[in-house]
Amino acid sequence: MYKAVIFDFGNVLCSLDRMAFARAAAPRSRLPAEELDAALWGGSLEHEHETGGFGSHGFYRRVAELAGFEPSYSYEEFVADYRRIILPNPDGEAGLMAARDLGARCFVLSNTAFLHATMIFENEVLASIPELHILSYKVGFMKPDPRIWLKLLEYTGLDAGDCLYIDDVQAYCDVAKGLGFGAFCYDRNAHSLSQILKTVLK
Repeated sequence: MYKAVIFDFGNVLCSLDRMAFARAAAPRSRLPAEELDAALWGGSLEHEHETGGFGSHGFYRRVAELAGFEPSYSYEEFVADYRRIILPNPDGEAGLMAARDLGARCFVLSNTAFLHATMIFENEVLASIPELHILSYKVGFMKPDPRIWLKLLEYTGLDAGDCLYIDDVQAYCDVAKGLGFGAFCYDRNAHSLSQILKTVLK
């Protein structure tokens, strides 16, 4: 039925611990971990960062100003702490390999910024199997903006109905469905992604 499978990155191909950065950086900040975490996600800072409005050094400067980091907290230390958010998800990687082995074209479509995207390309499975990575900081818009899915169709020549989209956020799956994609909302604590794909793709 499907010619292609499109995978989200966070909490699908990898696991996320969003508080990990705030816990690591809070001792160097005037903000407690909970306030620092709340300031990073869900607002204009996240949106501008993850749509390419500024790069990693600009993000560091903005977060440093917001959080009141100690002057000794370097960009390099900040990057190492920010990367703590991304953790492996072996089930997601197994699902990607299963889709490839079953003959599906594979793609990544994700809201992310450069610092976390680099971790995709440090993982041979995540870097090598997908034909194309549609990443919000590169294309300039992010889910739930329909243009991010349409950009994938533009690049690949596929029809939406050819594609199964996998995300952990139901609202994003709903947008994809509205555009004509098949969609599955994945819970890494409840599902075996490779088994789901073997069922759907066979």
